[in-house]
Amino acid sequence: MKILLFGIANVGTTTIGRLLSQKLNYEFDDLDDEIIRRYEKIVNFRSEFPWQYERHKERGKILKEMVKKFDDNIVIAVSPIFYVKSFSKLLEDENVIAIELQDKPECVLERIEEYDENENPYRIEITTERERKYYLSEIKKDITYYKRVYAKITNKFDMNGEDPETVVERLAKYIEDIKNGIEPIKNEGKDEKIMGFKVYNEEQE
Repeated sequence: MKILLFGIANVGTTTIGRLLSQKLNYEFDDLDDEIIRRYEKIVNFRSEFPWQYERHKERGKILKEMVKKFDDNIVIAVSPIFYVKSFSKLLEDENVIAIELQDKPECVLERIEEYDENENPYRIEITTERERKYYLSEIKKDITYYKRVYAKITNKFDMNGEDPETVVERLAKYIEDIKNGIEPIKNEGKDEKIMGFKVYNEEQE
């Protein structure tokens, strides 16, 4: 089985994905790591594809190549892709389980990171209430936007602000239920019909 973990920035797809792969005895890969392998640095990738639309379309192409490369038993952490058509076909693959990891804005804020020039992550220190409000506002915007982008991903997993080990225990059980044919709760509402360019066109450079 190929497990794809989607989510907004800083929700924890990489951390959870790596721990989940260890628990399931699967291989692990990360979309951003694959981009770095190909372009050495994310900044080089951005230079190669200066327009946001081009970058996200290319990210989707790379993701499909990653999924195709592995025969089975792989967990892939997928950093945000807003061009829906670039990954929608993967959701129809019977050998793929796509899951969107979700959490409260305040919990995402506790994990917020940036990357230095050598692609090493570092934790952002929030020292004022003004900074806290700013980052929370940005996180809430991401959650609202990607709710629509990821509407076709029917498997929604709430992390509930728990520690990674606890999340992985529940997530492994959740995945086992899916394999056994227990239907996940579907995301209801108008957003389920939003696809491709309609979502992209509302994103501003």
